[in-house]
Amino acid sequence: MPLILPLVIALLVVLAATMLWVWAGSIAHLRDGALVASAIVLLAAASIVLLVTDPTLEWAGWTLLALSVAAVVIGWVGLARWGRPARR
Repeated sequence: MPLILPLVIALLVVLAATMLWVWAGSIAHLRDGALVASAIVLLAAASIVLLVTDPTLEWAGWTLLALSVAAVVIGWVGLARWGRPARR
């Protein structure tokens, strides 16, 4: 499979994580936006590393990429529902 598809998906995940971080910190004034966004970006980066370095671990790369997509949705809903307010 060409590498362009997972790269585009990973870039969209990173963009969504950045939007989550901005929303949580600046708009909703929640505490843990940077932590959640960092975890999502690390999942996406690890998936690309696995997809590029070892062809036998391609399934693990796709799994991590799918987990990072799910983590964006879960992180956004989780912060919106149970996010702690930031200190003023």
